Amino acid sequence: MEFNVRPVAKTCASTGAELAPGCPCWSVLIEEDGRIVRYDYSPQAWSGPPDGIIGYWECMVPESTNKPAHVFDTDALFTYFTQICESPNKVEQDYQYVLALLLLRKRRLILEESVIIEEEPAMRLIGAKGEGPFDVIERDLPEERIEELQNQLFQGSAA
Repeated sequence: MEFNVRPVAKTCASTGAELAPGCPCWSVLIEEDGRIVRYDYSPQAWSGPPDGIIGYWECMVPESTNKPAHVFDTDALFTYFTQICESPNKVEQDYQYVLALLLLRKRRLILEESVIIEEEPAMRLIGAKGEGPFDVIERDLPEERIEELQNQLFQGSAA
């Protein structure tokens, strides 16, 4: 069974009181109407796991990051992606890979298959509107480099 679990709620499922960042809380998963639903409880409202749950755990309410959400024009980034795909150099291959991941997340690209190009693992992608195919060599980039490239892309797309 495949399912996604939402992050910790901002309020207690029992009392409606705020779940403060940095404080512990209890989380449970319950099946309701064929869906997996998460409920979060403050320690004061927690009296043990309710009946019929799938699982439960104690966790910490995450600190607020207060990072502004990146808003970007998916079509503009797709256009840039297609330009890079025409003849990527070594530097642009990093951008191409990060753009591909972003556009996959936004469902503007679709993974058609995994392939091998020049003895390297790669993704064969098609555009959601039938464009492509595009072959993108997978890059082993550290998280810091991915974040740096994303920030550069967001600055460029906001201009």
